[in-house]
Amino acid sequence: MPTTFHVITPCRNAEPRLRETVESVLSQTAVVSGRARLSYTVVDGASTDRSAEVVRGFGSDRIRWISEPDAGMYDALAKGLRLARPPGVCCYINAGDLYAKGAFDVVLDLFEKKAARWLTGMRVSYNDRSQVVSASLPFRYHRSLIEAGLYGRCLPFIQQESTFWDASLNDRLDLGKLAGFKLAGDFYLWKTFAEVSDLAIVEAFLGGFRVHPGQLSEARARYLAELDAIARAPSLAERLLAQAERGLWHAPGRVKKWFNPKGLYRFDHGAQDWR
Repeated sequence: MPTTFHVITPCRNAEPRLRETVESVLSQTAVVSGRARLSYTVVDGASTDRSAEVVRGFGSDRIRWISEPDAGMYDALAKGLRLARPPGVCCYINAGDLYAKGAFDVVLDLFEKKAARWLTGMRVSYNDRSQVVSASLPFRYHRSLIEAGLYGRCLPFIQQESTFWDASLNDRLDLGKLAGFKLAGDFYLWKTFAEVSDLAIVEAFLGGFRVHPGQLSEARARYLAELDAIARAPSLAERLLAQAERGLWHAPGRVKKWFNPKGLYRFDHGAQDWR
């Protein structure tokens, strides 16, 4: 039976950016081939532009459309997650950001063959012309350092657009609490998942973040204030570990794999498999 991908796009007045994002979801090779089933929900915050027309243009049977006033992006995301019941794989992508066409196939390879429950790919960013302008392979995500909020402070963020998780992990979330965040809702997700599962890494382009002016993520000081409210204080040992690993984030992929043999997957062309 095909695995269901529960995909959520929270948005408001996103007409100029929405079409390309929706196309990147609907055109997934895993969905087109029948390997995966798609449950796609666009949760709109009562837009006053033509976002509804954009979504309806793809066919009402392909996308669940919810449009009503909300308290912000994470309120919209929480509404979508309430519908994303297991079994399946869960993810979300904002209007303007994009998935690579083969992303869901890679995720299925890792979930089915390697028993991953929570997975992230390469850190990729686009410009406003939809051109990839940067790509880097993460090194390692320690559960304890995630819980202490050190990724995004002294180590790189976990890129949400490249991250997928087993829908059963949603049962651990307090969706009312998630709905109250303005900027650091992603950290709440990762912190909650890290309490029970390791974050695996795959050297593959799964999704990308579009860099353009006016994004919520530019408000770094306010983001860190929200993070500090729920992150526990890192121990001295955790701070030292984070500092020690900073250099390895810039190492070649083979070096990262050598230091993280069980948590980082690279494609073996000889074996035609992720190793």
